[in-house]
Amino acid sequence: MKAAAIVLALSCLAFSAFADARVDLTAVIGKDFIASPSLDQAAQALEAELPFVGFGWEVLLGHVGLGGSYAVDFHKDAPSSWWLDWEGQAIYASYHILGSRSFIDPFVDAGLGCAGRIYLGPSGSPGESLALTIYPFVSAGAALELNGLRVGAKLSYALSQSAIPVTDIPEYPLGRFQVSAFAGISIGGR
Repeated sequence: MKAAAIVLALSCLAFSAFADARVDLTAVIGKDFIASPSLDQAAQALEAELPFVGFGWEVLLGHVGLGGSYAVDFHKDAPSSWWLDWEGQAIYASYHILGSRSFIDPFVDAGLGCAGRIYLGPSGSPGESLALTIYPFVSAGAALELNGLRVGAKLSYALSQSAIPVTDIPEYPLGRFQVSAFAGISIGGR
C-alpha cells in the first residue's frame, strides 16, 4: 500500500506539470478521541501523548480534490514486545470552498478509512495479534497556502465503524473523532 501511494503521488506530480492542478504533499500528525475534543484537549493530545504520524497527498482541480493520508504509531509494552497501530484515510474526495488558489483554504471532505493494530514481535503474540476497523468519515478543516508551503488542521468524524466482514479479525477500538495537523508543500496550481 505504501509503494502504491508513492507511485500515485509521483503520478499526481507529473499530472500537475501538464494541467492547471495543484498537488499537496504533507506530513501529518493526528490523534483520535471518543468524544468531540475541545481545542485545548486536541492541542494537548498532539503534544503530550503518542500521536499517529505519517504523510498525506491531495490533487486539486479548482474546488474539487482527491487525496489520502496514512499515519502510524510504533510502541512497546515490554522490553521486546512491539506493536504497530495505524490510522489511514485511504481515499477521500474534498471540496475547497474558496478554490485551489486561495491563501486561506477552508475545506470539507468525505471518504473511507481504515485503522488497526498488529503485534510485531517477538514470536508468540500476547492475545490477539491483529485488529482492524473500516469506517466512512466526513471532515472539515482549514489550511494556509504560503507560496508553496501548506499548513493546516482538520477534524474528522467516523460515521460508523465495523470489523472486516466475513473474518474473525477483531475490531480496532478507534475513537469517533480524529484531529490532525499537517504541513508540507504545494506544487502547481498557480
